Amino acid sequence: MKKKQKNFEKFHSQLDLPFLETDNEFIKEIFQTLEFEFGLKSNSKQKLIDLGVGNGTIVIFSALNHNIKSYGIEINQKLINEAKIRIKSLKKEGNYKKKLFKKIKIKQGDFYLLNLKFYDFIYIYSLPTMQRYLKHVFNTAKKNAVIISFKYQLKNFNSIFTLQKRLILNKNKKEFSTFFYKKIS
Repeated sequence: MKKKQKNFEKFHSQLDLPFLETDNEFIKEIFQTLEFEFGLKSNSKQKLIDLGVGNGTIVIFSALNHNIKSYGIEINQKLINEAKIRIKSLKKEGNYKKKLFKKIKIKQGDFYLLNLKFYDFIYIYSLPTMQRYLKHVFNTAKKNAVIISFKYQLKNFNSIFTLQKRLILNKNKKEFSTFFYKKIS
């Protein structure tokens, strides 16, 4: 029975949060905003986590371009495998120092069960339908942590964090937003 329950939880999580990838062309702008407006410092002891890391795009960029510890949690093992293949391929290309790859940690798990108290930057690309399940997760974030939400504004979290900036990004005459929040308590 427990295995069936666990499989149902994985299936349900996939419905709540299917794999949605952040466009590569937006990632650089998002990280520039973090650097210039939210205190991201390359080569620092800061930590980033991507909730629902997918194929690893955000954590790979974070580690390789800013040299900070970058964590990802993902429930889908196939996406984790894809991320590991991407990392292995980048290592082979030899364009980055090998020590930077040690900054990337991706593990399988359910981010609804996560404690965020160790992270300075929390990235999420979530559908509005699953946001109601996130309050207890965001409550565990440390004060002044920056929460980055791609595409969808996080609503009804006024007691946990405040909206600091909305970055508007354009692609093919379509507008996309990234919302930056700061944890207040």
